[in-house]
Amino acid sequence: MVESEWTEFLAGLDRQQRRRHRSPDRATLLDLMGLHRVPAVSVAVAQEGVEPWAAAYGTAGTGTVFQACSISKHVAAFGTLRLVDQGVLDLDEDAHTYLTSWRLPDVGGARPRITVRQLLAHTAGLSYNWFRGFHQDDRIPTLRQVLDGEPPANTPPVRATTLPGSRFRYSGSHYAVLQQLLEDVTDTPFASLAHSLVLEPLGMRHSGYDQQFPHHRDAAAGHHLDGTPVSGGWRVQPELAGAGLWTTPSDLVKLGAEIRTGALGLLTGETTEQMLTPQVPGGYGLGVHVDATGRFGHTGGNVGYGCWTFTWPSTGATMAVMANNEVADEILLGLLAEAERRYGAPPPGAGDPTGAWRLRDDYRFTVTGADGHLVLTAPGLPPLPLHHLGRGRYRAADLDCEIRLLDDDTLEVTQEQEAETAAREPRSRPVDPDRA
Repeated sequence: MVESEWTEFLAGLDRQQRRRHRSPDRATLLDLMGLHRVPAVSVAVAQEGVEPWAAAYGTAGTGTVFQACSISKHVAAFGTLRLVDQGVLDLDEDAHTYLTSWRLPDVGGARPRITVRQLLAHTAGLSYNWFRGFHQDDRIPTLRQVLDGEPPANTPPVRATTLPGSRFRYSGSHYAVLQQLLEDVTDTPFASLAHSLVLEPLGMRHSGYDQQFPHHRDAAAGHHLDGTPVSGGWRVQPELAGAGLWTTPSDLVKLGAEIRTGALGLLTGETTEQMLTPQVPGGYGLGVHVDATGRFGHTGGNVGYGCWTFTWPSTGATMAVMANNEVADEILLGLLAEAERRYGAPPPGAGDPTGAWRLRDDYRFTVTGADGHLVLTAPGLPPLPLHHLGRGRYRAADLDCEIRLLDDDTLEVTQEQEAETAAREPRSRPVDPDRA
C-alpha cells in the first residue's frame, strides 16, 4: 500500500503544505524539481507490517548517496549512547574527563564544566558554528584546527559563551567537541568508530563518514539555489559527527526503526527513553528532534544538499528524504507535511468511523468495513474505498472528500477545504443511503 499511495501523491504534490487539508494547488514532484533546479530526490519509507519502499527521481538511483548534513548528528548520537550503555561514557560526567587532546579555554580563570549529555542536546553553551565545508582541492583542517579556529579552518574557535545547561543553542560546535571526545576516549578515528557502533550493526551498507566514501559510490553532486553545481561536486566536511555522513534514505530509515523498536537491542530501553526525552523546553532530546506527539528524527542542510528523516511511533512509520540542492524547501516541506498527514498520531477522539451518518436530514451515508479497509456508500455513487491518510483521516477514492472522527458520535466531512459535521445515526436504526 505504501508504494501505490506515495506514487499517487508524488504525481500531485500539494504546494500549500501548511494548510490543514490538501489543496487543489498541486504539481508533480518532477515539475517541482525542475522549478527549483533540484536534479535528484530520493525517498524511502519503512512501516511496520508493510513492505519497505524506496524511489529515486531525476538523476538519482535508490543506491545513490547524498550528504546527510546535520542528520550526521542523529547517527553520531546513537553511537555515543551505545558507549554509554557499554559503560565507556557517563552522560553526566564532565566532558573534560574524557577529552585528552583538547580542552575548552578557561572562563574567568576556570574551565567550564560541560557534560556529554549537554553536548548531545546542544545545551553546553558553546559558540555558534555552521560548518560550510571545504573545496576538495583546499587544504583541509584537522579537527583540532577546527576547534581552535586556526587556518585553514573557516569557522571561529569553539568557546563557552553562555551558561552551560541553561538553554538550548543549536550549534555544530557541540558535535565537533563530541567527535574529539569520542576519538580520545576510544583511541579510534571517528569514521571507523561510527562504522562499528552504528553503520555495520544496522546494515547501513551505503553509508560512511569517511570523506573519500563518495568517490567510491554513485554520489549525487550538490547544487546551489540557482542550480549551479557545487564546485568539485561537494564539500569536504572534517567535522564528521556534525555534518560529514554520506548515506541513502533507505539506510536512514533503518536507524529510526531501530530506535522505535529496539529489535536489535543496540540500546537499552532506559537509554532510548533518555534519547527521546527533551532536555530543555524546545523539543530536542539527545541528538534528536522530538515533538509533543512523539515524532522524532532530524533535519539537515549543507552547501548543496537538504534532507530529513522522521519516525512516527504511533503508526510504526519511518521516512527519509534527501535532495541535492541546498534550498529544496518546497519539496522537503511538502513531503514532510504529507507524511505527517499519513503517519502522525491520531487526534483525540479518533476511533472507529464505521456506521450510519446523517450530514443533513435529507442526506445520509454509511461507512462500512473492518481492519482499516473502509468503504463509503453515499447516494448517487457506487461504494467508494476510503484510503487511510493517517491521524484518523480517510479520503474517498477519486473525490476531494475526506472524513475524520471527532468523537464517537461526530464525523467531520471535508470537501474542497470546507468542513461540515455529520451525526451518527442511532445504531439500532440502519440506514439505506440510496433511499435517503
